[in-house]
Amino acid sequence: MTSIVQALHDRILGSIDSIQPPERYKIVVLDAKTNKIVLSACKMFDIMDRNVTLVEMLESKRQAYTSLEAVYLLTPCMESVQRLMDDYPSDSPTGKYKAAHVLFTAPLEDRLFDRLTKSPVSKYIKTLRELFMDFTAIESRVFSLESPSSFYTLYSPAKKLELAAEMDSIAKQLVSVIATLGDFPSIRYFRPPETADGKRTQSMKLASLLQGELEAYVRSNQDMAGRQQGQGTILILDRSIDITAAIVHEFTYQAMANDLLPIEDGTKFTYNIENGDGTTEAVSVVIDETDQVFTDIRHAHIVETASTLTSKFNQFVAENEALRGDKDKVASLRNMKDQLANLPQFQDMKAKYSTHIHIAKECMRIFEESKINELGLVEQQLATGETVEGHLPKQVLAEMVPFLDDPDVSGMDKARLLMLYIICRGGLRNEDREQLLGLARMSNDNVEAIRNLGLLGINTERGGSAPRSKKKPFYPRKKLEDEEQPFDLSRYITKAKKIVEEHINGTLDVTLYPYTTEAPVDSAESTRSLRKTAQPAWEKKRPNVKGSRLMIFIAGGVTYSEIRAMYELCHSMGRDIVIGSTHIITPRQFIFSLKDLARGPLRPIAPVIPPYQAPVYASQQQQRPGGPGGPGGPRAGGPGSGNNMMPPQGRPGGPPPQMGGQPQHRPVTPGSGGAPGPGGMRTIQKDASGRFVAPTSPHGPPRSPAHPQHPPHHAPPPPEEKKKAKMFGFI
Repeated sequence: MTSIVQALHDRILGSIDSIQPPERYKIVVLDAKTNKIVLSACKMFDIMDRNVTLVEMLESKRQAYTSLEAVYLLTPCMESVQRLMDDYPSDSPTGKYKAAHVLFTAPLEDRLFDRLTKSPVSKYIKTLRELFMDFTAIESRVFSLESPSSFYTLYSPAKKLELAAEMDSIAKQLVSVIATLGDFPSIRYFRPPETADGKRTQSMKLASLLQGELEAYVRSNQDMAGRQQGQGTILILDRSIDITAAIVHEFTYQAMANDLLPIEDGTKFTYNIENGDGTTEAVSVVIDETDQVFTDIRHAHIVETASTLTSKFNQFVAENEALRGDKDKVASLRNMKDQLANLPQFQDMKAKYSTHIHIAKECMRIFEESKINELGLVEQQLATGETVEGHLPKQVLAEMVPFLDDPDVSGMDKARLLMLYIICRGGLRNEDREQLLGLARMSNDNVEAIRNLGLLGINTERGGSAPRSKKKPFYPRKKLEDEEQPFDLSRYITKAKKIVEEHINGTLDVTLYPYTTEAPVDSAESTRSLRKTAQPAWEKKRPNVKGSRLMIFIAGGVTYSEIRAMYELCHSMGRDIVIGSTHIITPRQFIFSLKDLARGPLRPIAPVIPPYQAPVYASQQQQRPGGPGGPGGPRAGGPGSGNNMMPPQGRPGGPPPQMGGQPQHRPVTPGSGGAPGPGGMRTIQKDASGRFVAPTSPHGPPRSPAHPQHPPHHAPPPPEEKKKAKMFGFI
């Protein structure tokens, strides 16, 4: 099975490797967003091992090195393009570097392409490519577009005018994921029965846009020539398909820890440890797949986590007899913590075990003190519609009321419980809802979050004496006789898991989950496609997609419980499954976003890439080779660190919304020469005179050339522009 982290890792390093300057060594320049993309899949020493002498941030003050060529790995946005141009000012005899190889993570829209190729920097650019890698790899089977603000744009009535640009941006980023994996998948999406009147859901809109973007990518990429759509499947869903999964408490290790503890970005955890002299010290650790202890327990139930940690530790000690001394095997987390203090020579493993012991103990402490163990049983009845014994719950309100009235239960947990009750009941009468809100002494923010459930398609109100709707849920719970009995607190199965199971088994309803084109044939996944017409000859030649990769994309946020479910299906069904979303959410983050959904976020979203500000006294800051500073000096917002989670113009993890229509894709005629790089990228070529050429776009009429035959007086071609460009085709 392909790891999406490894696929992105290979694409990044392959792109850097393909640039081979005569001097052998090169400099790599990243902007704040590409820094985040690169670090999600590569370690810094991976990059430095590619004859790279220095990795610098585009937004930072940098020293000029006019004897070395630079590889710019950039986001295709105005801020990064302008900062690139500042490195090669028109009033300077030299640029910051000897030459520039510019690699954009996604297609460059026309206005930026024209701005770049008509500027003085064009004479320094030897390579101009679009790499299609505009996403972040979170885990081996998980990717993210790093776009938390998408939730508001997709569902907030205050953001309707931004919806089209948001959808277009998401579709383009999904093409990057598909290109990196090398697939040409069929597209399947959720279409509920109520859309028969012509109303389109977010899933339907996104699937349609993705089909167009994918076809445009294939037409402009010779690597894809002759390939038929149907190599794998991408299933497009959105957050409204399963609100319960975003609310209910989850009791597996990774999900529970991210729900209850302050873990930053799902990976960085800071806690205090006690030193031998009695002092405390704050320690920050990164929790990811490089931590084998974490990967062994991340999807284990919290009840199993302690025993698993103890077992793994005893195995570790047994394999390292020198550690044991006179100690017996540990029997509990407390014993294990004491013994770890005596293992200074194994600091790395000591730190990992210590971290996870601390996290597990903290989760159990909160679990007990906040009464989540009792609260969770009521949540499971509401979420599953059945008691632990499998009966219809008849006293759920009586069981729920004491928690709403209990001052020891947090307002957040009360809000989650009440949301589940509203979903379970199909809405509440106004007087009933107000009575429960008053009993819970709910804050205004939590009340607003509950009301805003309606924006996600949840029926929150039932008026007058109108009876409850008898309409069955679009995805009823089906309990099998031989189904494994889970823990009492973990009986809810996410809808995403059931949907994927039925897709793989070929039983997923094609009216609820249609394809954007003809369903793939010769596949277990399409056995319910009831076509009555004979198949044309070209259709019979489609590849057999049984067992091919399945991608799931949930617009508006994916939960850790849904991520865990996909790992379980990979193991149980032997399928290559990748899941992704605009961002990863915890229940707390989801409810926090819900409270502002009607009006949109109150505070502007901080950009990942700092706003551009022109350099001061640029003509006075030109540097000799090796001198400090330079025209690309400090910018407003400070140097880019890549740690900020919010991108420019409210578009986290992606380029700013497109203005003035959709940008054009530029197909490229293959050239020759140059070092090979990863497939599926586009290289923009220069003509014989050294000008960049923009061929006809597959989306529209022929475009004007990047440089007109008679350039305007303010941008004459530099007289010293004499080098032929290296011609890179599809490689």
